[in-house]
Amino acid sequence: MPEEILAIIIVSIVAVTILSIVRMSLNYRVRRGVSGTSEGSSLTTSELERMMRRAVEDATAPLTKKVEDLEFEIATSKKPQQLGEARKDLLIDLEDELVQEIAEPAPVKSRESN
Repeated sequence: MPEEILAIIIVSIVAVTILSIVRMSLNYRVRRGVSGTSEGSSLTTSELERMMRRAVEDATAPLTKKVEDLEFEIATSKKPQQLGEARKDLLIDLEDELVQEIAEPAPVKSRESN
């Protein structure tokens, strides 16, 4: 057999082997659901923004409702001063608590060496 034909056969066997390996790896990726680009597992910017916006709206919905209720209560009350007096029992007077804490500091235990 001439050397040229032997070289052609060897090159064709190597080429077919390389093509077979590439084809098998691509088939494996398709079966596993892995694409060449990582689009399947990543989020677009707009999807992420929508998710964040929805999470913030869900988290702040009770506060928004409370503010709307208070605004309605203020708008419908005849005298805003009466409203403040009526709701005063629900408020915590933080100023008095702070003054008490400053006036009565917590006792500090000293460490004595034996």
